[in-house]
Amino acid sequence: MNSLDLASTITIPSAQHDFDQSDLTFSATEWDTYRPEQGKPISYKEQHLIVYPLKELSRAFSVAGIPRSQQQLIKWETDGVLPPTPFTFGRKRFYTENQIRTIVDVALECGLRPRTHVKKTNFSELAHHELTYILKLELNAYEAPVV
Repeated sequence: MNSLDLASTITIPSAQHDFDQSDLTFSATEWDTYRPEQGKPISYKEQHLIVYPLKELSRAFSVAGIPRSQQQLIKWETDGVLPPTPFTFGRKRFYTENQIRTIVDVALECGLRPRTHVKKTNFSELAHHELTYILKLELNAYEAPVV
C-alpha cells in the first residue's frame, strides 16, 4: 500500500459537512457596543458638531483590545503615522466619533495587536486614506447650506 492509497482511505472531516450549526449566532463585543464619552460641542465653519478628546481615542483602542496610550497616539501623529486632526484647540487634540471608529477599525483590520509595532502593518497608509475620506464626508456635510 503506497501513500496515495493510504490518503484515499483516511476520512478527513469536511468543513462543509461537519460544523456546529447551533453556534451561528452573532454576539456583540465591547467594541461593537462602544460609544465615546465626554463629548464637547464646538462650532466649525458655523456648524455645530461634537468632538471627543484624545483620551477617548485611547479608551477606544483599549475597548477594542489593542491598548495604546495617549502619548503613543500623539507620537503617531507627530511621526505621520496618523494624519493630524483638524480639531486642535491649543495643544489639545479632538476627534469626531467617526474618526475614532475609523482609526480603531483600520487598526483591527490591519492586524494591529497589543505587542505589534505599527510599522509592521499597513495601518498608516490605510488610516490616511480612510480618514481623508471620512473628513471630506463630514466637513462637506457640515459645509452644506442649511435649508
